[in-house]
Amino acid sequence: MSAVLNRDAVAGYQRWEPPQMGQPSAPTPSEAPAHPTVSDLEALERQAHEEGHAAGLAQGLAEARAQGREHLARLESICAQAARPLNALDTAVEQELAQLAMLVARRVIAHELAARPELVVRAVRQAAAALPSATRELRVRLHPDDLVLMRELDAAEAHWQLLADPTLARGDCLLESGCSRLDGRVETRLAAMVDAVLGDEA
Repeated sequence: MSAVLNRDAVAGYQRWEPPQMGQPSAPTPSEAPAHPTVSDLEALERQAHEEGHAAGLAQGLAEARAQGREHLARLESICAQAARPLNALDTAVEQELAQLAMLVARRVIAHELAARPELVVRAVRQAAAALPSATRELRVRLHPDDLVLMRELDAAEAHWQLLADPTLARGDCLLESGCSRLDGRVETRLAAMVDAVLGDEA
């Protein structure tokens, strides 16, 4: 017997199958998986895009609001810090202006008194008029040169007692009676005028 197999010899053979054991199981019907269509894929893509856009927009708005509040707080802080030096500068400028006004007024008054010495008489009379009308025995303190001028012009009232006070400047006067005292110095009158213009800020 030849051990070589040829095509004709193999064609007559049958394939050996192992014997079946037990009951054969019924074949389960195979379900074909449902594949999504193009329109389904487009709808899913559209939905994912809209949800991502909405989430991104909400997050962006929240971050923008937070940044806006932070920037606003920083700006308010900068404005407050910038305003503090300006407030201090305003106060300093007001004080400088008041001092400048006092200096100018002193110069003007000194010039006017030199040109028109009779203004001393007017100042003394205005100060005396501010005292109660029942005032008697009024002591009027003046700069020595103003005292000489008052006597030369015979401007003193009968119940006035003129006293020289070298500590006073030209144009100054201090009026004293038994119950009253009036400061008629130029500096005091100027300060009252500045207070009237600038108030408590002077």
